[in-house]
Amino acid sequence: GNWCHEYRKLKAKVETIQKCQKHLMGEDLESLNLQELQQLEQQLESSLKHIRSRKNQLMHESISELQKKERSLQEENKVLQKE
Repeated sequence: GNWCHEYRKLKAKVETIQKCQKHLMGEDLESLNLQELQQLEQQLESSLKHIRSRKNQLMHESISELQKKERSLQEENKVLQKE
């Protein structure tokens, strides 16, 4: 009895999550009203801001590492030219 109830609850949660995932992927939007679509749009815009922020952070880190490597190679080149 208790297991069946727990199973139904978990199954409903899985279905809800799958439905939300489809909405985030731009699928099955016909069932959403204007307010729900606006909420989804805001959620996607917020996610996109986080993604862009992380991407920019990684790009800056990569640029910094490449600049360090460039300086190191320039120093190495100067040493080799003196020899």
